[in-house]
Amino acid sequence: MPGVPITTTLALGFILGLRHALDADHIAAVAALGESRDGFRRALVNGISWGIGHALTIGVAGGLALALRSAIPERLALVFELAAALMLIVLGALALRGALIDRLHVHEHRHDDLTHAHLHFHAARHAVDPGGPAPHRHPHPARFALRPFVVGCVHGLAGSAALALLVLATVPTVVAGCLYLLLFGAGSTAGMMLMSLALGAPLVIARRRALWLSSGLRAAAGLSSLGIGLALAWKTGVVGGLF
Repeated sequence: MPGVPITTTLALGFILGLRHALDADHIAAVAALGESRDGFRRALVNGISWGIGHALTIGVAGGLALALRSAIPERLALVFELAAALMLIVLGALALRGALIDRLHVHEHRHDDLTHAHLHFHAARHAVDPGGPAPHRHPHPARFALRPFVVGCVHGLAGSAALALLVLATVPTVVAGCLYLLLFGAGSTAGMMLMSLALGAPLVIARRRALWLSSGLRAAAGLSSLGIGLALAWKTGVVGGLF
């Protein structure tokens, strides 16, 4: 931007990164990733992991475009967008499945040497009754950040083409462009960390008060992710001319 100091441009990169975290597809993805069982700590880790993956692919793809002084091919950009759309569809389906599993449970009983199972829905007070059985927990600490990291990587690829064009037209040198991408990635990571906490809070609070409400919120997040993914796939594949 002629006449604008480079420090102002770089600061703008950080602010735009914060704003980038509020895009509808990003919010839908992080909401669908939400898990009420592990509390705010999981929500925080999800946001940070998403931001790191997003910043990594933005930096690699955008850095290559800057180094080559060439924009990412339009058809390749559409492929990246379609990958993000398909990922949202998968995340939505998994969130809906998780909401149903939260509500359904199987108990086995044995009567006169015969074992049979009963399928039932959890009652709302089942989640908060201190006298009831302990909730089932299956923590996986080794892979806690893998899914949001991969989601962030795919989103980073999907947004790299437009960002590379912006940086090519804005900054005078490759070094300044790389600094811009770094600050943009830091801003998007900070923004998604805050957004993940904000989206995770209702799930955590709802699970402590009523399991049916927690499941309902998770189902709503799944439907949102599924709907946005289908709309984005249609826009990219059909309207955008990929197919």
